[in-house]
Amino acid sequence: MPSNPSISVNKLAEYIVSKGARQRTILHQRKYPDPDFNAGTFYREAGEAIGRYLADGAVDSSILDKQAAILKQKPADNIGTSRRLNANIDAIERFSNMLDDVDLCGAEPALGSNYAEKMTFGNVAISVRPELILRGTGAKGRKFVGGIKLHFSTQYAHGPESAGYVSAVVQEFCRLHIAQDEELVSPEYCAVYDVGSGTIFQGVKATKARLKDIQAECLNIAGIWSTL
Repeated sequence: MPSNPSISVNKLAEYIVSKGARQRTILHQRKYPDPDFNAGTFYREAGEAIGRYLADGAVDSSILDKQAAILKQKPADNIGTSRRLNANIDAIERFSNMLDDVDLCGAEPALGSNYAEKMTFGNVAISVRPELILRGTGAKGRKFVGGIKLHFSTQYAHGPESAGYVSAVVQEFCRLHIAQDEELVSPEYCAVYDVGSGTIFQGVKATKARLKDIQAECLNIAGIWSTL
């Protein structure tokens, strides 16, 4: 179990907009994870296929079709594997229904790193890891950068409020760890793709107050972590 408080950016956003009982469940599940369930790899195949599709410019949907077909042919030797494969197939199919809404804003896409640095707010390590990095040039030759974050859960979908927190953290992550030279972070490039609900949330422009909320919530998390 993690000895120090840590959480993914998607779960942190869910935590912030949840009531007390759900908040405590989120933290308990994070501190004492199910050994048979790894949230970080559960949607691995769907995430890889969607990432490749976006990184290739969001033009060749056969990438998605091929991955779904491969998963449908994979044998499942237990209920857990069957559940995971079906969830990945469902995620790919859900994303396939979102293609008309995908907008890379004319930027150049590239896959994000699977080993990206974590951010720390209030003594809590946050895994951000944007799945896609976007770079583009705006007016007067200004360089912009940003990142798209995917969310797969069908049980706990993002809404505008929680997606706004995710976008704010992604923007701060890009400012600290992705931006190079004179690059500026573009909110337009920091959308949240909620595959579970089939919704794309545009990046938020106002991040200062959201980041203050996140800092305060993380201090609270750090304060109660040892009591879980």
